[in-house]
Amino acid sequence: MPNTNRSERQGEDHRPSVLYVKDVSRKMDEYDDICRLMKAAFPRNELIPLWLLNLLALRKSVNFRAFYEDERFCGIMYTAENDKYVYVLYLAVNDRIRSKGYGSRMLDWLKRNTGKTIVLDVESIDPSAENARQRERRVSFYSRNGIFDTGCKFTDEGETYSVLTSDVEDFDAKEIESLLSSFSFGTYRIHIA
Repeated sequence: MPNTNRSERQGEDHRPSVLYVKDVSRKMDEYDDICRLMKAAFPRNELIPLWLLNLLALRKSVNFRAFYEDERFCGIMYTAENDKYVYVLYLAVNDRIRSKGYGSRMLDWLKRNTGKTIVLDVESIDPSAENARQRERRVSFYSRNGIFDTGCKFTDEGETYSVLTSDVEDFDAKEIESLLSSFSFGTYRIHIA
């Protein structure tokens, strides 16, 4: 009998498996992988210490989730929310499986599991930036996934960030400022212009 791969097998469903989530906990077997991913995916100046992220995630309005397909660790998403918005503070795909659609699938999961407007920020496009191409690709990725630039920006530690949302018409900068201040117990204050 000839050797056949999965896609050649008759009657097999070719759709990817459904992603499922777990709340991140230090007790997880893959917690070290989660820590490595966070440190690799985000610049040091953008990363809240992991012990503090874990502590903040004890609140009902904050979620630190790990995504899986079957038993494979796919990535993480860290969100804070209020009655109207869910703010994605961190989204990272396992570097071993990047560029295979997992980031889009994670965002799709969030859209299916919240009735709220999704908001996030990215480094603003700047042709003179060292990572200019990466910034453009990131904005393009989010746009393909229905999350668009609001035209609003803020500056944090000398870096300018663009605010993106799944509903530009429903975006309220003051509510987002309040959400982030509440998330940080008033220690993180930004002005979105």
